[in-house]
Parts: sequence; structure tokens; C-alpha cells
Amino acid sequence: MPNPSLLTMKGNTGQFLRRIIYASLMFLTLQCFMQIPFAYITPQVSGYWEDFLYHVGIVRFSSVDPGNIVRLLAPDVGLLVSTLSIQRLCKKLLRAAPQVNLHENGIPPSDSEDLETSDTESEGGSESSDSSDESTVPVESVPPQFVQKLLMFAAGFRLLLSAIINTAGKVVVTLLLGLAGIILPSLTSGVYFGTFLGLVWWWVIGRSMSLLLFSALCVMMTIFSGGHLLALYVYQLPLSQQMVPPDDIYARLFGMTGVIRTNSSDPHMLGLQPNVSWPDFINPFVLLLLYYTLVTLLHKWIHITEEDNDDCDESALYTPDTPPSLSRVVYISGDKHDVNTTHCLYTMGLS
Repeated sequence: MPNPSLLTMKGNTGQFLRRIIYASLMFLTLQCFMQIPFAYITPQVSGYWEDFLYHVGIVRFSSVDPGNIVRLLAPDVGLLVSTLSIQRLCKKLLRAAPQVNLHENGIPPSDSEDLETSDTESEGGSESSDSSDESTVPVESVPPQFVQKLLMFAAGFRLLLSAIINTAGKVVVTLLLGLAGIILPSLTSGVYFGTFLGLVWWWVIGRSMSLLLFSALCVMMTIFSGGHLLALYVYQLPLSQQMVPPDDIYARLFGMTGVIRTNSSDPHMLGLQPNVSWPDFINPFVLLLLYYTLVTLLHKWIHITEEDNDDCDESALYTPDTPPSLSRVVYISGDKHDVNTTHCLYTMGLS
């Protein structure tokens, strides 16, 4: 998703924010509107349809305590309010600044000076040449102080993550693969641990992995970790746990741990499984961090490839004697050199 700008807010980024607003508003409206039929239809009459709406996320508020009503409405309300705030903040910060004419001393003209200027301009056309000497500068609207602190913190945190990924991206991915493989052993986590062992032994025997091969590995791990996260989320639904209980051997074999427990007699109450331990809570966050890191590396590789597309006409290969610079350090030192070399050779081969 492109960063917010005057152009992208009218394109993909703006459409993405509007779709989130429409979706959250639609679910919130549907949740509140369905309370009208629920008030006239008893649970005994609704039967199957109320169970279906319960799995969709629409519940009868008359049978739920106030705390759970807040819990059910908080995600939609929070998403709607936060998205509207982000959209408004982006439009406010990216608003085109008005142009104000300034004199040579940098002081804006007053009303009396404007009248004098209009009088002198009516007397002759000689003032038209003098008006070109006046400079126009944009007047920038300063956001509130807490917004400035929030933006500074976000920019610093993003810069820190970018520096870590730029200098040691391969090492970070390798460590996250190993951590995802050992934190909750199963067949699915065995894929992460096997990839971790393969990368480590490949580097131990002194073999170097090309950027093309490592990028293909990152793509496969991104798809696998994204599917794993989606499967874990779907397994937390009551219907999934009814089909495959958490104590089932297949659920434990494939690493599908049920953290959230629902009671059939009171399905609106949120509880935890009795045998849940700390690895069950840490595992989804490690997978999410792995997925984000892999996507960031792939995005940066594509960005560098597009950025250096014009450099292929000047030099197809970098010589080994070229001193390394900070702008050429990607993942590990020399990887940007591999990106340029691979992409330039591929472009020259097509031409």
C-alpha cells in the first residue's frame, strides 16, 4: 500500500481507507439493526437462523451482559473511529498550503498597504514589474503537539526497524524462522525449523546463497506463514473447535492451538482454554513478526530494483574494488550489488 500523499489519497490509499470505513460502518449498522427483529422474535422461534447469525458475529443483546456488549461493539467502533481519524489527519497534513505574498522584509502586507498598492497600481503600469519582486511562500498549518510527538515516535521506530532490516535482514529472517520452529513444536512449525537448519548449514559449509534463491525462499515462507496465521485465526471460531476439538490428535499434530473457549450453554461469554500456556500466546505474535519481516524484505528488494533500473545503462556490473557505501547495504553487505547485477543482466538479456 503506497504511503499517504496528495496523489495516493485520491487513489489506492484513499480507497483502502474508505473501504475500511464502509465495512466497519456496515457491520456496526447491521449489528444494531438486527436488534429490532430480535425484540419481536423469541430464541425458540428463530432457532437455526440465530445460530447462523451468531457465527457471523451478530448476537442478541438482550441475552448478553453489558460487558460483553461493549466487547462485541468495541472492534467495529474502534476501527471506524480510528480510520476516520487517520483519514482526517492525512488530509489535514497533506492539504495544499495557501500562498501568501510577502515583502522583502518577510512581513505580510496590511490592509492599508493593500489599499495603497491598489491606488498605485491604478495610476500606472510600472508597479507590475515591482510586484514580481515579491516572493510567495506557503503557510503551513502546524499540527497539535501530541500529533507531532506521535509522528516523531512513529518515524523513529520505522527508521530503527528499517536500519535493522537493511543491515541484517537475512540474519533476522533466519532467527525468526528458528524461533517460529521451536516455540511450539508441530508439523507446521517443523517447516520453519527445517528451513532454519537448511540456511544455517548452507552458510556453515561456506556456500553463499544468491539473492534470487533467497527471495524465492522468502516468497514461499511468506505464503506459508500467512496461511498458518489465517488457519490459527479460523480455528479460534466456535464452529471450528466444534468440528475439531483442541484435544484432538490432529489439532495438536498440525499446531492448531485453541486459545479462546466458548461455552455451549452461554456462547456469548469469552473464556480461555484450561490447558493454555505461554507458548500458545507467543506463537501467533512470532508468526506475525516473521510475516511482516518477510513482506518488508520483499518490498524493499522490489523498491531497490525499480530504483536502480536507470543505473543499468551506465554500468552493468560493479567492480569488486568499489568501496561500499551505506546506500548499497541491503540485508547484508553486498546484497544491493547482487540486486543491481542480477537485474541489469536480466534487462540486458531481454534487450
